[in-house]
Amino acid sequence: MSEKQHRPGKQAVPPAPPEFTFKWGRHSKAMERLSLAQMARRVPASLTHTARLAWAVNRTAFVWLVCAQLLGGLCTAAALAAVSKAMGPLLTGGTVEQRVSAAAWPLAAAAAMTALGALSSIAAGSAARRLTPGMSTIADLAMVDAHMDVDLDCYDAPDFSERSEAAETGSARSSMLLQDALGFTSGLIDLLAVASVLSVVHPVLLPLLLLSVVPRGLGSVHAARLDHALHNETIASRNIRHMMRWHLTTPKLADELRGNSMRAYAHHWYAAVCERIDSRMTGSAPRYLAVHLVAACASGLFTALTWLSLGGLVVGGYMAPGAAGTAIVAMRTSTAALSSLVVYGAAMFQHALYLGDYTAFIAQAAERSGPRGPQAMEAPEKIRLEEAGYTYPGKDAPALGPVSLTLNRGEVVAVVGENGAGKSTLVRLLTALTAPTAGTVSWDGVPTSDADQRSAWSHVGLVTQSYGYWPFSARENITLGQPGPRGEEAVWEALGAVGMKEVVAGFPQGLDTLLARSLWGGHEPSGGQWQRLACGRAFHRRPALLVMDEPTSAMDPRGEHRVFSGLRETKDERITVIVTHRMENCRLADRIIVLDGGRIKEQGSFEQLLAVEGGTFRELYELSQDR
Repeated sequence: MSEKQHRPGKQAVPPAPPEFTFKWGRHSKAMERLSLAQMARRVPASLTHTARLAWAVNRTAFVWLVCAQLLGGLCTAAALAAVSKAMGPLLTGGTVEQRVSAAAWPLAAAAAMTALGALSSIAAGSAARRLTPGMSTIADLAMVDAHMDVDLDCYDAPDFSERSEAAETGSARSSMLLQDALGFTSGLIDLLAVASVLSVVHPVLLPLLLLSVVPRGLGSVHAARLDHALHNETIASRNIRHMMRWHLTTPKLADELRGNSMRAYAHHWYAAVCERIDSRMTGSAPRYLAVHLVAACASGLFTALTWLSLGGLVVGGYMAPGAAGTAIVAMRTSTAALSSLVVYGAAMFQHALYLGDYTAFIAQAAERSGPRGPQAMEAPEKIRLEEAGYTYPGKDAPALGPVSLTLNRGEVVAVVGENGAGKSTLVRLLTALTAPTAGTVSWDGVPTSDADQRSAWSHVGLVTQSYGYWPFSARENITLGQPGPRGEEAVWEALGAVGMKEVVAGFPQGLDTLLARSLWGGHEPSGGQWQRLACGRAFHRRPALLVMDEPTSAMDPRGEHRVFSGLRETKDERITVIVTHRMENCRLADRIIVLDGGRIKEQGSFEQLLAVEGGTFRELYELSQDR
């Protein structure tokens, strides 16, 4: 065989990941259709939002900030008035000593006002530093609370992740809100102070000066709209990048990534998404350049016209030299004020765009939060489903239903079925995590769709397949921040019920051991131990409804035996539902529900279903035994 035949061929480059599009198009298009007047009205709305956040954080600091800014504006006006009074003597006849002597007190007053204005600016900055961290925290907590409070089916909506990502950007901008609002209002106050002086010196100067910054303002607004459009274009890709970055950097997947030689493809996948985002951003650079270039040229033209007008007024005898000197100082001050007004005004407009995403998400989440009805749910003796069904948002076919079923206290019910049969959806309906979209689910005759679902959850113990590896202490991983009246005794009892009492006692700090190896001083239980802790949480709650989805899939035989023994010992206290693919585990159940295609296909005891010739349960059981 030739050397060429021995040489491995060049590895084919895998295809780039699919590109997804942010579907909240109605919102982004509305931004593009905003008129200049409508956009201008968004700045006061952004300022109002900033003021409300600051007021909620620290009222004293907010009042101090406002007073300091107003004092700074008064100092600017007073300093310019003093300069105007000093310009007359300085630029008229008389000896140098006479002119300096006549202008000394006005100049001293101007210096004092300038110093006082600087101090007020420092005071305002100090107040802002006290307010900014709290404002960021309030916005961040609002986002976290919105996600924790919103109805669970909102997560299943096709555009929820993208809307959440867009809102996160608005929340993150809360840290910049106050500083930009401070710059904007400072520029506005200074401009008003200067305008009062310029309008007295000569009425034509102020409008000319305003015209010199209008092009820059329009350019900044247009650039902000381009930024927001680019933001919307890349939301989906950034959301994917954020998700994939966690997968590539978490220690939870590090073994799988290395052991399956995924590094090359994972890098290619992540780099392709990054390049897609980068290309969109760099592709927009020429548009930004054109906008800023046109705005700068127009602004420079009007600035030159302003200075030529001032010179013409002096040469033509329409303005005294002293007034011209005052006008020069005022124009320099007003130019700085107008620049601040434009720069920070554009920033506030840009914040307003992203805050629109944030406030819309918070408002929509609030509409889908809270109790479904006023009635509190009590610990159920019986749960009944009557022609109940559930269809996920954006789907045509139901994932479950119609299903009619009754569960009684003291009964252990196993739910089995192939993947996609509707088992997880049934669990959501039983636990009132979601309300049925068809039929009814009731606890002791109270429909879950018309009652306070949060009161129902206080009677539920839930162990999901993707249980939480909470970075809490061992104690809090059992109590979940809800310690019972029996205190540590109940914690140790729950740990004993799942065979973890001796293990936790051997942790470096016992119950106080932080279960997070990624944090300093933390300890990481094994996968099976984490699953035992998840079951221990449910036992500690002493729930009236205990639902466990594959509760022993990661356990060794000893751990599995201990958990199921605990279930048998306490089954009379509750309704117990076990979702499993391990057919042998169904021997524990009083009744088995077999789901297929979202409907109940069979139900009965282990022996009854195993005796059904050609039955689904019997087929699944025989397959589980065929190794």
